[in-house]
Amino acid sequence: MRALLLTAPNEWEVGDTAEPVASANEVVVDIAGCGICGTDLHSLSGGNAFLRFPAVPGHEFGGWISEVGDEVSWLRVGDRVIVDPTRTDEHCKFCRSGRANLCPEKGSYGSRHPGGFAEKVAVRASNCVKIPDGMPWEVALLAEPLGCVLHGIDRLGDAVGGDAVVFGAGPIGLLVAIALRYNGAEVAIVERSEMRRGLAGRLGFEIVVDAVGALPRANYPVVVDATGVPAAIEDAFRVVGRGGSMLLMGVAEQGSLVRIDPYRINWQELTILGSSAINHTFFRSLEMLGRIGDQVSQLVTHNVPLEDFGRALDLTRSQSALKVLIRP
Repeated sequence: MRALLLTAPNEWEVGDTAEPVASANEVVVDIAGCGICGTDLHSLSGGNAFLRFPAVPGHEFGGWISEVGDEVSWLRVGDRVIVDPTRTDEHCKFCRSGRANLCPEKGSYGSRHPGGFAEKVAVRASNCVKIPDGMPWEVALLAEPLGCVLHGIDRLGDAVGGDAVVFGAGPIGLLVAIALRYNGAEVAIVERSEMRRGLAGRLGFEIVVDAVGALPRANYPVVVDATGVPAAIEDAFRVVGRGGSMLLMGVAEQGSLVRIDPYRINWQELTILGSSAINHTFFRSLEMLGRIGDQVSQLVTHNVPLEDFGRALDLTRSQSALKVLIRP
């Protein structure tokens, strides 16, 4: 079968590899599509600490089941599924306390295990979630990134519902904005890209500006950074209101530094939160997608064949695309 083979940082090719076979508790999924994520860009450059070379990247994937292991009884050949990419040791203190996303032995499909930039992949049946009949792949394949967003919103706790500003209108930023609005917030967006600002406007967001100074108010109770860019994080911190919360959803380069005023954190009782990956939010994500599919499908701007992966990378790195799906 054909797959994207990553042999070293920045060294990859689309080539032939052995077809997967399902073990007793696994299924084989014929890939319908796999989204390119910012994490994949880190992986391709060697910046993913969980990656093991050689690797088949891709963690936002789903498809049709073509083979079922002997011990799998609840899935059938032909079922349409989305795959939760997370694999953990299931017994560490984090797994036992409901925070499996922090498992030190965590290894996702697409990093330690072959992922979705391929024609087929074998995965644990327990990582599969059936998708509703009639849900388009352009919607279903957003289940993983929306699941990450919902985990981040869970981290905000009681702050959710207050007015918010989101920095960055890429796929994650727009999903954050949509999810916050879904929970009752009035959401402002800061985004430098004219194309992405235009999409945010078409999605119904009325306050969409190109710089923090253009925001209509000086502070917000909820601030989310979805860029991972130090300068944007510093701007975001400046508009966190008294007693407010700031959520870091964007993935910064490891070792990045930002300048913030710790006096404000203390005196104004600010809360700064991180959010890592997905944590028991997959079913909620699919349920929500069933209600907002017409909105989120607009985030998918390109479908690119696996054989043309280089063009897909160029699109993802540019400001001319939003979510790019790889189609085998």
